[in-house]
Amino acid sequence: MATLLIEIEDKKLKFFKELLQNLSFVKMREILPDEDTDEQVISNIRQGVKEMRLVEQGKMKSRSAREFLQDL
Repeated sequence: MATLLIEIEDKKLKFFKELLQNLSFVKMREILPDEDTDEQVISNIRQGVKEMRLVEQGKMKSRSAREFLQDL
């Protein structure tokens, strides 16, 4: 089975959900907007690794854990 990610306008969401529910060969799982997709997680990890390498090379400055926690 393949997975397809589709972005739908809010005003058409109810109609589109009803349409999909009537197709027996479609399984639907709603992803909440605040939930990162697998692609977003992978992208964030890659960005973090790039930044870590820049810090190790001295091309980027890091901040202490204390500074990080104070920002939260």
